[in-house]
Amino acid sequence: MNSIAPSGSRKLVGFGDDVPFELRLAQTIAWCAPRARVEDPSGSLRDAQLGPRLLEVDRASVVRSVVTLRQRTFSFDLPPVQRRSDLQGGRLLVYFPDADLADGAAEAATAGFFDVNNTPPWDTWVALFRDAEAHDAFADYIVAWVPAAFVSHAASGIDVNVGGSLAWLADASTRVTSELRMQGLVE
Repeated sequence: MNSIAPSGSRKLVGFGDDVPFELRLAQTIAWCAPRARVEDPSGSLRDAQLGPRLLEVDRASVVRSVVTLRQRTFSFDLPPVQRRSDLQGGRLLVYFPDADLADGAAEAATAGFFDVNNTPPWDTWVALFRDAEAHDAFADYIVAWVPAAFVSHAASGIDVNVGGSLAWLADASTRVTSELRMQGLVE
């Protein structure tokens, strides 16, 4: 469940997860950074062992299965991400699956970094969030970390995305954007 603790001690947690976002982000970076191969945009960040299980009960279960499998598969003893420099030149992306047109444009523009549904590679998923106050198509969203090697690919996908399902988190109007901006993780 999304949560922010009251009175100054903020805790950002993805929907259906219990691990703080900043730690999930550190785990994502540690997993993806050495696997990002610019010569393989469609495959290098889609590890089969982390692949989403198709028959999960709901979206939160799908994302949770990816992030917990990643955590179990790779031994993590990491400090949480605390500053923008911890992103190692990568950027945070937001994907709104209910706004997706599944037109394949982002897939073509990025040599497969995004799939036909405009979904970012599952290895890059950090957390799912739900903003109850947002318009239906923008209520659920996945925050993903794009490694520096793929920032230009992702930018090309965002540029051709007509449905608005892809955006840099810094450019999106979400509660998570506001929270991470206050923490200094988003410009």
